[in-house]
Amino acid sequence: MSLPTPTVFMLPFVLILLSSVSTHAYLGTPLVQARPLLVSPLLVQAADDITVSLGEIRSMRAKEIKAELDRNKISTAGMFEKEDLVQRLYEARKQNPYQTSTPQTSATNGWGEQSKASTTNDNQGTNVLEAPLYLTSLDAGSRIATVNGADFSVDSKDCPYPSIRIQVTPGWQSQFELNLLLDTACSGLVLRPSVVEKYKLPSLSTPVTMTGAGGVASQTGLTQLESFRLGSQTFGPLPAAVQDIGALPRSLDGIIGLSFLTQFEGMDMDFRKGTISLYPKENPLPSPPSDLVVVAEGDMSLLPSLGIYSVDVTLGGRGPVKMLVDSGASDTFLSWRGVSDLGLSRDSKFLNPLRGMGAMGSDSVAMELTHRINISSKLNLGRSLKGGLPLNDSRRLSIDIGNIAILESLRGDGVGGIVGIDTFMRSDSVRMTFQNNRRTISFLLNRGEANGSS
Repeated sequence: MSLPTPTVFMLPFVLILLSSVSTHAYLGTPLVQARPLLVSPLLVQAADDITVSLGEIRSMRAKEIKAELDRNKISTAGMFEKEDLVQRLYEARKQNPYQTSTPQTSATNGWGEQSKASTTNDNQGTNVLEAPLYLTSLDAGSRIATVNGADFSVDSKDCPYPSIRIQVTPGWQSQFELNLLLDTACSGLVLRPSVVEKYKLPSLSTPVTMTGAGGVASQTGLTQLESFRLGSQTFGPLPAAVQDIGALPRSLDGIIGLSFLTQFEGMDMDFRKGTISLYPKENPLPSPPSDLVVVAEGDMSLLPSLGIYSVDVTLGGRGPVKMLVDSGASDTFLSWRGVSDLGLSRDSKFLNPLRGMGAMGSDSVAMELTHRINISSKLNLGRSLKGGLPLNDSRRLSIDIGNIAILESLRGDGVGGIVGIDTFMRSDSVRMTFQNNRRTISFLLNRGEANGSS
């Protein structure tokens, strides 16, 4: 699939919670998830920080597993059971995660069932691309030097970052794998300078302007991925800004955003299965599985100046607040404009003062967070008549408040907050549509849980 070159892109509003005090006080009131952050028990860390999926290998056919082992000259002598082949390939991938030269995932119908169409057909018919969705935590115990002079410590707990793995085939060297943050508030692709240097990626002369969460626009370099694979499909070329991505986990090579995602009709992030499903253009999206129900759904609005989306959010029956849709933000945030849109003042009894808390974007600009509001009822989207995403009990959502520069710059557009991955993961699955007349975001929950919280 050929991807057109975007004009203005790269807006990674990645946000990380920081603490200038001891890390055990990092969140004050812990964000207790309704399910483990590492949702799939089939994802384990290899010695070099590359995650290997045992479940992914088990989903392959025995002849596919054997073919990969044969290509990599790994003996299968005496192996007659599929599970023996699974374990042999699992161990091989852990030892050398870059050795495979074929797709590791298959085309499915979007909800984990094998598609009748061939996985070698790129986006033909009703093929849907499904790939593992990984969750990466911040590097434990790291300290952050910011561009505006502050020094912070970071606790890796409760900061998952969703990522995908792509196989890059540059042509002049053997293929390599990149682990990229999946960021719905980044309009393009961003790569670390060290990645560009390591793999000798080309340097292009076109200037690129980036604006991060700190609100600072800066010029940066530009490179390009000529060809890469995700699952069963090949893409490229895709331009990439060359930019340091601050305190994001070292195992992340960069950020992939809307210049890639909007080439599809829509996507599902399924936190139960640990997968992302990408649906080809001009094909209707399938209905959710029978055990899932949409509990919140809203129309997304495009912010033309930035090329990213916002959605109206109702919190505990208050609002709405216009918030950026940002899977790359570790947490959900409000500006004082957003607090006002909730009908609250700075001295409201619902706001709790914070000390020693901050947030930082990929541009390494630190911003102080001064208050917190705990939402323990429901979150809804747009003008949805759905029941809402329940935030009671273990799903309670703590939202920090402060003068976040990018939100202040968007005040005139009515934006008052950021919906981060912590909110996404309080659902079982998130669906976003990009191409039809209604660009939407939906939160889905297990039907039994949804009915129980009504």
